[in-house]
Amino acid sequence: MSHSHKSEQLHSTGHQPARKTPPFRHAIRLFILNAILYGACAAFIGAIIGDSLPDNQQLKVVLALFVVPLVLAIISTVLHMKSHTWSSVDDMAERLLHPHQTPRQ
Repeated sequence: MSHSHKSEQLHSTGHQPARKTPPFRHAIRLFILNAILYGACAAFIGAIIGDSLPDNQQLKVVLALFVVPLVLAIISTVLHMKSHTWSSVDDMAERLLHPHQTPRQ
């Protein structure tokens, strides 16, 4: 069976190969990846609007720029783990903490 035929079967049947990482560890890695991505977006937003905020609003905005990305990271991690599908996001999360690990086949 060719590699392309295997990947077609994988996507058409919805079955995924066994995970190398326990689900809890994988969820933590996904959360870290999501938190980094959302945090980077929040930092960019904070850098753009930081100087234009009145002094009495700055603390509230900084707090929101910490809390909102963490909440979004939790939500996206839970939704991704509930989908039970393996995607390139999962590969990135696995390589985030183990950069020499090869992608799943």
